[in-house]
Amino acid sequence: MIKRLERIASILRKARFLIIIIGVASLFLLLVSYLGSSSIESETWSIPSLLVFGWSLELYCLQELFIDVPEKLDKTEPWRSRFSNTMRRLGFRLLGVAVLSLGAALVILSYQLMRTWYMG
Repeated sequence: MIKRLERIASILRKARFLIIIIGVASLFLLLVSYLGSSSIESETWSIPSLLVFGWSLELYCLQELFIDVPEKLDKTEPWRSRFSNTMRRLGFRLLGVAVLSLGAALVILSYQLMRTWYMG
């Protein structure tokens, strides 16, 4: 699981600047829509900008957290090195579960919010 996340992170690393720009732009649009600017209707753009900001945060976290996953060590290494490596890999697995569960929650939230946005 963490090797797949590392591959995804290496692909996302190439689009890091684009992810940051999209996140900042959507945050700016969200803040402008909540502050009630007269040029932008607040109901029209608040939900899509919130979703784009959430997805950009998810992608940014994924590419930053899983870019350097430690390799699994073999039995010839000292036990302290293997134990340390196992603990670091366990931490990455826990982070992987957290990122995947947050992604699943974001999918459900996106569905619910887009359905609400289309109905309104």
